[in-house]
Amino acid sequence: MGTPVTTTSGTAELTAIADGMRSWVLRANKHPGGASSMVEAITALYFSGATTLANPNDRGDRLIYSKGHAAAPWYFALWALGAWPGTTWQDLAGFGQLGHSLPRMPRRGAAPQIPMSTGALGQGLSFGAGTALADRRLQTNRRTFVVLGDGECTEGQVWEAAMTAPRLGLRNLVAVLDANGSGSVIELPCDDWAARWRGFGWSTREVDGHDIKAITSALHDIRHATGPTALILRTVKGKGLLAPAEGSNSLSAEAAAEHIPNWDTVALIDAAVAAVDIRYPAAASRRGAEAVPAGTAPPEPRLQLPQSPSGHPVGAAPVAKKTLAADLAAALACLPMLWMAPDAIRNCGLLDRMTATGSWHWDIPESDVLQCAIAEQDAASLAAGAAAAGLWPVLVSMEGFYWRMLDQIRQSIAFPQLPVLLIGTSGGLGDPLGPMVQSDGCLTALTAVPGLDILEAGDINTATVLALEALSSGRPCYLRLPHEAVPVRDTVADLAARSTGDGVWQLRPAAEPDVVIATAGALREAALDAAELLHTADGTRVRVLEIISPTRAARLTTARRAELFPSTARHASIHNAPASVLGSLLPDGALAIGADGYGLAGFPQSALYAAVGLTAQAVAERIRAGASA
Repeated sequence: MGTPVTTTSGTAELTAIADGMRSWVLRANKHPGGASSMVEAITALYFSGATTLANPNDRGDRLIYSKGHAAAPWYFALWALGAWPGTTWQDLAGFGQLGHSLPRMPRRGAAPQIPMSTGALGQGLSFGAGTALADRRLQTNRRTFVVLGDGECTEGQVWEAAMTAPRLGLRNLVAVLDANGSGSVIELPCDDWAARWRGFGWSTREVDGHDIKAITSALHDIRHATGPTALILRTVKGKGLLAPAEGSNSLSAEAAAEHIPNWDTVALIDAAVAAVDIRYPAAASRRGAEAVPAGTAPPEPRLQLPQSPSGHPVGAAPVAKKTLAADLAAALACLPMLWMAPDAIRNCGLLDRMTATGSWHWDIPESDVLQCAIAEQDAASLAAGAAAAGLWPVLVSMEGFYWRMLDQIRQSIAFPQLPVLLIGTSGGLGDPLGPMVQSDGCLTALTAVPGLDILEAGDINTATVLALEALSSGRPCYLRLPHEAVPVRDTVADLAARSTGDGVWQLRPAAEPDVVIATAGALREAALDAAELLHTADGTRVRVLEIISPTRAARLTTARRAELFPSTARHASIHNAPASVLGSLLPDGALAIGADGYGLAGFPQSALYAAVGLTAQAVAERIRAGASA
């Protein structure tokens, strides 16, 4: 189905498809302004033969519909090609209603040809850069087309991606800009778009967005581009609606009934489908096939890991944030990985590998380390796109910078369950760099993202085991690393033999504890020292639990929770994050100790912990005081 049948009436067939598509778009009446302005472009992209987007398998070009609210013409094109067997166009027009398999805005997996869940505007170009980058790395001939609205281009992330794409030489990336002059209710001048994109290093073509022949010609021409291309379509918002709605800047979610033309929708759609079937004969059988149950995207394949890294010897204390990524990159060199850092790449140990593999130049297939610009939103969405296209991205950044990526993680990574490993370094308190390095409540926010597994490591070997588990799970995960060096207590082999399902490891056993202390990350050592102080001074039996995953621990059964936190014991938690992260896991009335202030910074690190009462002595005194009370 990927190659259309050549006919002598090609232009007439394309016009018929566009007419039927527009009639259906106005009949569906969901964001008809921005939807109808894209009709001719979607027709040319899918049915002119200038791309391989109509290919039903995973070898054709990709389309990322970033302006997701206006997805109606895209849905029609996919339906006509048989993406939803057994569905009539009347059924399709109800998309977005409760119980319908298609939401108002595209959801990854609603059809195999929908690679990205869109809705929050501005993320699609970064995602598309990720798929294009992956295709270059995997040496395919696929191209990525990203449909953007001109209103969407007021989002800053669009221009982060616009700077990234030329730097990486993504000649297989095409931005298709619907320049209908409207950014919601703000009028946008159309004359400057070409100059803006050229200023960011893109080749540009500007055409009448309602001239199918001109669009098709431009699509053929840009196949020979040497870098990313912006195809700028001068369009009319609400094209086809009756006056004064056509071209109106006030069009929103729906058009009033009196502004929808009284076309013979059935005849127009029948003619459109007939034209599609002439050009793509297999489409009819696909549309007429037995309906398949609605479902979600199939799970991504689990990464088959080679032999685990040997790890570091017990007693060693390398700084995990400067060692982990380098260790893993060496161990997983045979896999299609993408190692990314949106800030100082030297701080995560990848600089040497970047030089060794030639990753400064992305035209060589061995490149697997990407120095992102200081543009965290772009990096997160790019990682998602790379994962969707077959790479296994690992993004390393300071935890405090994940504040900027929360929406990108939610929409582009966690919701569609793309296998991206996010590594947050310097978790907890600030350091000499200043107050803004402190991650403060970022971990709390990350734990609230549905579908994101949170892991936390106290030392380099624990970090290695948790990272390998995250990668092999095929699910999105966030791994928190301590800022400081923490001594290794167990070998990688010993740690790998432990169960991680509960998200809890027992560091200091006690059969019938008087006190249970829950801890995580770098505060592990302070918790163990506090336990020893209480035992030595008071004879207190103390159990210490290391929470390696607060999200998994939150799902403990009642029986397992009672086993770990017996009701006969007193309970406390110590964490260099907001106290609620671990405190929420404890029984009512427990003592939760954390770093709940904001902006503390300075040197040495030990002084910071002393200032907020996170030393072993301070913890022991607070637990003892609680007993006295």
